[in-house]
Amino acid sequence: MSRAFSIGGILLQLTRRERSVLEVLLLRDGKAVNKSALSEKIFGIDESVNPDAIEIYIHRLRKKLDGSGVAIVTLRGLGYLLEARPETAP
Repeated sequence: MSRAFSIGGILLQLTRRERSVLEVLLLRDGKAVNKSALSEKIFGIDESVNPDAIEIYIHRLRKKLDGSGVAIVTLRGLGYLLEARPETAP
């Protein structure tokens, strides 16, 4: 299984952890994923993690997905959700 992601045939340049976050969101198929669940999936048990790390990866992914027709939505109190968004015509 390839762990590469592309949009419109263009390969997304993602770090290992950005790929992991995107993969978790894709696998949840429209269901919210909270920060602690994301943290468990992308960090090792013995790693010391800054509580803001997930927000940083989400921010970077949002920038890289901008204009792709896919967005990461924050559901306050629930977590993050990957959602299809219709592209707007210029």
